[in-house]
Amino acid sequence: MTKPGFLEQAHVLVSKHINETKHEIIAELADSLGIEIKLIVAEGGLTQQDLDAIDIAFFSRDVFIQPDGLSAKEDTRLFFRMLDACSHLKWLHIFSAGSDRPKYRELQDRGVVITTSQAASGAAVATSALAGILALNKRLPWHYENQRARRWRTVPDEFCPLALEGQTAVVVGTGNIGAALARSLQSLNLHTIGVNRRGVAVAGFDKTIPLGQLDGVIGKADWLVICCPLTDETRNLIDARRLACLPRTAHLVNVGRGGIVDESALIRWLREKRLSGAYLDVFDTEPLPPDSEIWALENVMLTPHSAARVSDFNERVFTCFFDNLQRWLVGSPLVNIAA
Repeated sequence: MTKPGFLEQAHVLVSKHINETKHEIIAELADSLGIEIKLIVAEGGLTQQDLDAIDIAFFSRDVFIQPDGLSAKEDTRLFFRMLDACSHLKWLHIFSAGSDRPKYRELQDRGVVITTSQAASGAAVATSALAGILALNKRLPWHYENQRARRWRTVPDEFCPLALEGQTAVVVGTGNIGAALARSLQSLNLHTIGVNRRGVAVAGFDKTIPLGQLDGVIGKADWLVICCPLTDETRNLIDARRLACLPRTAHLVNVGRGGIVDESALIRWLREKRLSGAYLDVFDTEPLPPDSEIWALENVMLTPHSAARVSDFNERVFTCFFDNLQRWLVGSPLVNIAA
């Protein structure tokens, strides 16, 4: 693979929107470095010669290859087929923080470097997780149902919230999302335990442990928060055995990936009130099927894999890509390389 930084020109596959709105800033970068950068729009009509010339691809959220009317999934499939045809592709930047799609592994096996946009979504996802924790703790879903029914009811004693201060949050994943959430939880006087692969200390956590020691702390969790990527190591990490270790008063928050938690076991635990509640943004199957029992569970709050959404998300993603583009062109190490 050609080493980045030794380039006279670069051909970059981008969406029509990126070409229209970011062409000037990319052209200014090219001029400053004395490198020719050609943007190739991901749309129908590209020849194999066009695709063979592409070195870099930017999978932004606004990729639309075909006329209006296709779903996001169909657009994604078409874009991925285009990547398959890019015989000289060396680097792909993606809009998401996670890189667990099988297509990314296929590209990595071809020698393509994959980088992610963790910085674009970390704070937003952490805020969503915090909102879920606060809402569940203060029984806001229960209050909202009463509001809709015009019922003036106070929380019964057996359902009364426990004070947050002094509770323990076990956060699996101590990257941008986990660290931002931990800092917020510490400000609310919760005890924070971070779980990462090697137990490396991270600011915001009172304690960090390696993933292999999760069983030793899961029973202490008032809040078990999942914000790690889906990998072979984390798939089905929170299975029925580990769910059984959680106190009945505990809550689970998942803003990572659905495959990390055994969904059928989680449904059973929540239905039988062996777990107090959950906030879920991610699921085994997305969109969540209409017949899923999760919809009807009264102790669950759910959002449609949208914890990262903020109004300037696309701008934040472009900033991540543009920073790495500069690094690539001058030969500096890329950041947020997918494992």
